Amino acid sequence: MLISVLNRWRGCARRFAAVVVVLMLFAAGAPAANAAPSGEQLSTRVVTDASNPWVLVNKSRPLNPAQFVPQDLVSWGGTGHLLRAQVSGAMSQLFAGARAAGHALEVVSAYRSYASQSALYSSYVQMYGQAYADQISARPGYSEHQTGLAADIGNVGGGCGLTACFGTTPGGRWVAANAHRYGFIVRYPEGYTHITGYAYEPWHLRFVGVQLATDMKIRAIPTMEQYFAARPSIKSGADVLAADSAGILWNYPANRAGGFGARERIGAGWAGLKAGFVADWNADGVNDIIAQWKGGTLTVYRGKLSGGFLSPITAGTAGWQSMDITVGKWHNGHRFPGVVGTAADGAMYFYPNAAGGALGAGQQIGHGFGGLKLAMADFDNDRRQDLLVTTAAGDLMLYRSDGAGRFAWEARPKVGNGWGAVAQSHASFGFQGPGTRGLTAKAADGRLIYYSLGSGRFTGSRQVGNGWQAFGVFR
Repeated sequence: MLISVLNRWRGCARRFAAVVVVLMLFAAGAPAANAAPSGEQLSTRVVTDASNPWVLVNKSRPLNPAQFVPQDLVSWGGTGHLLRAQVSGAMSQLFAGARAAGHALEVVSAYRSYASQSALYSSYVQMYGQAYADQISARPGYSEHQTGLAADIGNVGGGCGLTACFGTTPGGRWVAANAHRYGFIVRYPEGYTHITGYAYEPWHLRFVGVQLATDMKIRAIPTMEQYFAARPSIKSGADVLAADSAGILWNYPANRAGGFGARERIGAGWAGLKAGFVADWNADGVNDIIAQWKGGTLTVYRGKLSGGFLSPITAGTAGWQSMDITVGKWHNGHRFPGVVGTAADGAMYFYPNAAGGALGAGQQIGHGFGGLKLAMADFDNDRRQDLLVTTAAGDLMLYRSDGAGRFAWEARPKVGNGWGAVAQSHASFGFQGPGTRGLTAKAADGRLIYYSLGSGRFTGSRQVGNGWQAFGVFR
C-alpha cells in the first residue's frame, strides 16, 4: 500500500510477490473498525508438549519426557513405517497430490524410538566422528522422528534418496512448493544450518498442520526456530500502518478473519515524508518500510524478525519528490521488489532493485500517466503484478504486466467505475484468511472498503472501517 503522510518516523523501536501496506496520516483520534469475525495471529509461543504437532524439537530442546512414545502410531500405507494417525492421513494426501502432478514418492523412514535413534546416532559417530554425526543425526531424545510427526521421503526407485540432490528433482521441487498445503514443512532448508543445527535435508518433512505450515509459507519464514522467535512489527500483508498528527506510527494488525486487532505503536518522529510503502525489500521474509521524502530521497527501513527496524539505507538519492510511485515485484525474474513511478511529464519508469539495497537506473515503460492514481496488484492471480490505474473520470483500468518489467500488449480493460471518490487503493494479502487476495480502498467519506479478488475479477466488497476522512489521503 501507499498513502500520503505528513510526518517522518525516526528511530523506530519495533517489521509472499512484494507486500504493500498502507501508511495513513492521523488528524486526531483513531479510526473506528467495524465488528469482524473472531480471529488472531497464530501464537508464536514455543510449544514444549511432545504430543502437540507444533512441538519444537532441536539440539537445544529435547523431548520431555526424553523417551516419549506417541500414543496414536499407525502403520503408514501398509508398510512397516509408523506415523501418528493424523500425519499418516496427511502424508497419504500429499502423495496423492504428487501423483496427480506426475511424481511418485515413497516414505523411506518415519517414527524411531529412543532406542532406535540411540543406535543410529552411535553408528554415525563411529563412522564419521561426533562433529559430523551431529550435523546429520539427532542424539536420542532430541529427534523429530521420535515424535511421530516427521518422515524422510524420496522418489520411487531411489533416485537421489536421502541426499541433497532430491531437492533438485521434479518430485523434490514439487514437495518444496506444495508441502504446506498438506500441513508439512521442509524442516531443514538449505542455508539455515546455523539456525537448525543440521545440514540441508530436502527429504525431511515435518508435520505442523496446514494452518502453521501455510502461515510460515505466506510469511516466508523458513524454519520453526525463526517462526517461534518472530515478533515482527508489521505482521502480514493485510496490516494497515498509520501516522497520527503527533508523528506516532501505529500498526493495525489484520486478524486474518476480515478485521483488525488493537493498534500497536511501532515508532515516532515522522516529518517531511511524501509517501510510504511496505514491502519485503531484501527478500528476507520480514516486511520493510520504504519512505519517499519530500526532500527527494528514497529510504528503506529494514524490518527485524524480532521486531523493530534497522538503521535506514538510501535506495534513491535525488529527484523523487516529483515522482508518483508504487512498490512491488514488477519483474518476475527479479528476486527483489522494485519501484514503478510516473514523472511530472506523465512518463512511467521501472526502477529495478538488484540486490535489496539501492535502485538501478530507471527504464521507461510507458507514457501518458500524469496525474493518475496507481496501485500494483496481481489482478489475474497469474503471479504477475499488474497496474490498476484510476482515470480522471473515475474508471479503474487494468494494465497487465508481461512479467518481464513491461506491459502486455493488449486492450486495457475497465474493471471498475465510480473510483473517482477513492483516494487510494492497495493490494492486501490474507485479510480474510490464508491465501485470500483483495484491494483495500479509502472512500472520500472516510469509509475503509475491502474488495475481494478472484482470478481476474472482483468477487465482492464490504466496509471494514469508518472515520478515516480526517486522515491523509490514499493516493
